[in-house]
Amino acid sequence: MLVDFQNDFCSPEVAGDGPVTNTHNAAAARRAHRFAENAAELGAHVVYTQQVLDFSALTPRQRRWERADGLCVAGSWGAELFLDPVPGSSVVVKHRFDSWQSRPFVQFLETRDIDGLVICGVELICCVLYAVLGAQERGYHYVVPQDLVSGQDFGDETDNKAARDLLRYSRPEHVVDSGDEILARWRSSA
Repeated sequence: MLVDFQNDFCSPEVAGDGPVTNTHNAAAARRAHRFAENAAELGAHVVYTQQVLDFSALTPRQRRWERADGLCVAGSWGAELFLDPVPGSSVVVKHRFDSWQSRPFVQFLETRDIDGLVICGVELICCVLYAVLGAQERGYHYVVPQDLVSGQDFGDETDNKAARDLLRYSRPEHVVDSGDEILARWRSSA
């Protein structure tokens, strides 16, 4: 599963008011893309979740916290995927950071009888964390390769560290250092 590798989260050109802050996300997206290519060759289903801000798809409570010029606005360059999906993969739209709120995402898993997830993506403090918590709550097997998740550069000592620590210390059995470890296991069992 690949989470929110979109221009607004990954492009080094998107910097907000400060200096460029997305180099970590761009690098993680590229590593995850290589992982996805290898995983697909080994027969894994690859799904990209694409956050699209569409006010008509939000509840009134959700709408009050969003801005019309926010992240991943429907039809914008920022909502487009940062890298082209790997051949044979699927893209499902979600309207919030939490992929589990996306009915197409849940249906993708259900119709393919998927029970295990490799969670990759950005941002650690929202999209990745929600994906992990949702998988855990719903009883999915999952693993989070630390080299395939990221957060913006300025969060290294704060947000990113806190999310990584939560993943490492609350469920260490679900964390691996690299996607290469997973690919090696899959190759040896094939």
